[in-house]
Amino acid sequence: MGGGPVVAAGRTAEILSYQPGQVLKLYREGVPRGMAEEEYQISLKVYNTGVTTPRPIRLAEQGTRFGVVYELASGITMLQAISVNPAILHEEAARMARLHLELHARDIHGLPEQKTVLKNRIQHAPSLAEEEKERIVDYLMQLPEGSKLCHGDFHPDNIILGEKEWVIDWMTGMRGNPAGDVARTLVLLQMGTMPDGTPDEAVKQFDRMRQELVKEYTRQYIGSGSLSQTDVDAWRLPVAAARLTEWIPEAEKANLLALVREALDGSVV
Repeated sequence: MGGGPVVAAGRTAEILSYQPGQVLKLYREGVPRGMAEEEYQISLKVYNTGVTTPRPIRLAEQGTRFGVVYELASGITMLQAISVNPAILHEEAARMARLHLELHARDIHGLPEQKTVLKNRIQHAPSLAEEEKERIVDYLMQLPEGSKLCHGDFHPDNIILGEKEWVIDWMTGMRGNPAGDVARTLVLLQMGTMPDGTPDEAVKQFDRMRQELVKEYTRQYIGSGSLSQTDVDAWRLPVAAARLTEWIPEAEKANLLALVREALDGSVV
């Protein structure tokens, strides 16, 4: 049975209505089958740990496009909830920190290793000179190891609120140090752009709220005592450098590159 209407869309994939109680995450044309296969395997391992995430059902393909069929996660994203009612921003930032802490409390095996993933991305960042890549990778290798479940792309558009608190989109799931995962979230919140197709007013509204969301999420997470701000800041450079390989707007890449070079010029590494 083919996929139905598109219910959500991002830069790399679309979410299609599928059979009752199911959706199809279909990667865009040109994305290799291996990405869908890796996402399926990671999502299955994460689901089997007991994390509240949609159950991956099977791999699927439509013509030359590949994807994964998932259990339907009913509700709206945290980003949508905040956009509709900005008054709940502090409450949702606290919820976001709590959910992230719950993920980071779990030991996991069999997922991609955080440092390996980041190193590979840094080495393939087209905007960086070879000498810059070497310095960043050398620095990355000195950071503390970890064995915890890390999402790799944890932000309010990957949390669905309904009868359950669903954490979705595990294509970047990995095993590593929570400080690196928090640093990734902060880079996304501070510098990331909204998903394609987001209404202009919602974009403007989120830009106004961005600073407050970062402040409250950080206060709640660091306030738990699990990590210090210094722990998180140590990962900011390699996380930002690794993001340069992603399908993001040129303006965001320019901002990330400026951040990376400022850190390098400041003799961080």
